[in-house]
Amino acid sequence: MTRFLPFAGFFLVFAQACCQAPPEWAKIDPLVVADGVDVPLSLNAYATGEDLTFEAEAEAGIEISLENDILHVTGAEDFDGYTRITVVARDKCGQETATNISVDVSDRTRSDACSVRLTTRSAAGSVAVAGSFNEWSETSDPMEKESDGTWAITLSLSPGAYPYKFVDGGSWRCDADAAQVQCDAEQVWDATCTSGGSACNSLLVVPDCDAPQLSVTKVTIDRDIGSIEVVGAADRELTGAWATLDGEAVSGWDGRTFRYSEASLAAGRHTLRFGADGAEDQYIPFWLDTREWATGLLYFAFVDRFADGDAALNSSEGADVDYEGGDWAGLRAKLGYLDDLGVTVLWITTPLDNAEGAWNGQCSATYAGYHGYWPDSDALEDHFGDDAELRALIADAHARNMRVMVDWVGNHVHENHDWYTTRTEWFNERHICEEDDDGDGQSNWDQRPETCWFASYLPDIDYTQTEPLQKSIGKAIDFAKDYEIDGLRIDAVKHMPHSVMVDIQARIHDEIEHTEAGGTEAFHTVGETFDGYDRIAAYLGPQELDAQFDFPLYYAVVGAFARDDIGLSNGSGSLADSLASSNAAYGGAVMSPFLGNHDVARFIAQASGEVSSLGGDSPCGGDGNLLTPDSPPGWAEPYERLRLAWTFLLTSPGLPLIYYGDEIGLPGYADPDNRQMMRFGNDLSEDEAETLAHVQALGQARRDHPAFALGTTTGWWENEADVWAYARTYDGDGVLVLLNRSDTDRTLQNAIGYTGLSQGTYEDVLTGDTFTTSGDSLSVPIAARQSRVLVAR
Repeated sequence: MTRFLPFAGFFLVFAQACCQAPPEWAKIDPLVVADGVDVPLSLNAYATGEDLTFEAEAEAGIEISLENDILHVTGAEDFDGYTRITVVARDKCGQETATNISVDVSDRTRSDACSVRLTTRSAAGSVAVAGSFNEWSETSDPMEKESDGTWAITLSLSPGAYPYKFVDGGSWRCDADAAQVQCDAEQVWDATCTSGGSACNSLLVVPDCDAPQLSVTKVTIDRDIGSIEVVGAADRELTGAWATLDGEAVSGWDGRTFRYSEASLAAGRHTLRFGADGAEDQYIPFWLDTREWATGLLYFAFVDRFADGDAALNSSEGADVDYEGGDWAGLRAKLGYLDDLGVTVLWITTPLDNAEGAWNGQCSATYAGYHGYWPDSDALEDHFGDDAELRALIADAHARNMRVMVDWVGNHVHENHDWYTTRTEWFNERHICEEDDDGDGQSNWDQRPETCWFASYLPDIDYTQTEPLQKSIGKAIDFAKDYEIDGLRIDAVKHMPHSVMVDIQARIHDEIEHTEAGGTEAFHTVGETFDGYDRIAAYLGPQELDAQFDFPLYYAVVGAFARDDIGLSNGSGSLADSLASSNAAYGGAVMSPFLGNHDVARFIAQASGEVSSLGGDSPCGGDGNLLTPDSPPGWAEPYERLRLAWTFLLTSPGLPLIYYGDEIGLPGYADPDNRQMMRFGNDLSEDEAETLAHVQALGQARRDHPAFALGTTTGWWENEADVWAYARTYDGDGVLVLLNRSDTDRTLQNAIGYTGLSQGTYEDVLTGDTFTTSGDSLSVPIAARQSRVLVAR
């Protein structure tokens, strides 16, 4: 510490009665200061208490002074980087509370700051802009009304991110034209920005205007003829300008303008990049095929438990639940297996490094970071392979026309992460999610969903601060561009502010999809919100997530096919009713239905009765230790039930998920037993092999028939608990799906014309059996606990 500054009168002893509570500090966003420029900060705006006085100490790199409650901060001329101020608030009773203020010192002088222009329309008689750049003053930065009625202001700001709002005649509102936002915990983003509406702030991101600024101004993709046209621009003359297509140099620069066009490109994925010295590269990925996310099939390859391709990587962390040898080489060798399943999208565990060692967890056991959810650095996970192997996996998947999606773990880091060891102020106060800190019978999961820590060693990122918000999202976007990723699965959505989803989507639109320039290549975001319809839907939309996993439908699928808790199509509460509710709740989003994932008990354990509760039983035994791992059931019925569930799921709308192993009926209780090592080939039982063949047939048919995913659904046989049949038709394609959950063989007969299906011969994609209409009538036998999927022959 370099200096001690007490405010006058600090050492007075007050005779008044003691105060009710010690002073409290609100969050103070990091300051951005330039050398030689005074930045004033009102401490009373952030501290609450009775008759407060202040003292402050600063680390190297800044000069500070106190004038009453105003802290003046000036950057030192010979310093460039981050430093910190510690401020203590003391009330009249002598109670004191300290807070730390992070300071970013730039060698930029005020005259070198960047000019940024804000505009808005308002009927108010006066409009001002208030933000972190002016201490949220309603009067410091009035806007001027231009001849067209637009209110405008030009600000001079150093590079950084600044929360702000407009003040219309005293009423505050956000900026509907701002792409990015900053939200306090538990605040819902209101994109309409009505006066007095959303508590979220707009976010003004100021780039470094000393660096060349490149932009993409036009993107035209013609997938029918395999062509691409891209136009870009620079804001100044450039040196070292370059461009590549799929890693090979191409021409296109003419002064400040970049133009590239090419026709008759090969089908598949391509990447165009262009850049120059000192400028951020521009990245334009595009697929020349007609495949859509809405007609795809998603597979989650849980890397450590999928396939061991390089035994040299295998090592133990000394945990009870440890790494088991799966790696990128093993997954790469199994891409043909996924192709046979009809998979079009590969989701992999986050590739980033996880904490080493053994860490305490549930059931008195220790755990390693094999799952990928304990990130501790930006390096790659060495248990999985190296940079070359990861790039080879992605390239080989792309060569098979598979999109690649990675897990983004943004809610938290491991305590060993350098962010936590060097920037603890970026994290929320320690409240463990499963604990009840308020003593009211509700855990912090419910009381503090966006700020609690998942475990004592997993500090929760404070996204109300702009610096970690920008840094974290920036790293996700940079990784996607570097490794040519096609989508992100967003972990723990409801445990982060809406600003995270808004801002990551804004940067995807701008830096990957280039939507304002006409880009039509969709980068897919799907979130994990373990909740009901309303909470899931709250994060969907053009400014937030493209999709989410459909948890309410998951419970209905397991309840209907594994447990017989609900009927298939017999009215309220049935599976058909649940599907209709999902279709109505999510506004047409391409949701991901599923029958299993890494957080719930395996479907086969539910169907065999090994798990008693729909929500899953505890993984701990009566002695408090982990249960002995579940084993495969030795009779056919659980697998028959699983195959019925797969028939329903893979003929449903959306981007359905296959969680590794569910295609064979891999057993498992709740986490961690639901993450057993995958088995293939001769290691499968007869029932498992039959289930695999069933899913392969469905997956391949779904890939070939758009009606499986996009069709209009018409009931063909309904109002029974154990039997349900429906037709799906789309653009001349059609499918008739029959499900018989009962223990009795049935024959179903009905007209087909009203469903949109045509008269003729139909083939069952599961068995090859054929059935021909008699006039407008079709009769189909279906065995007990079996399904049929009929397509026109």
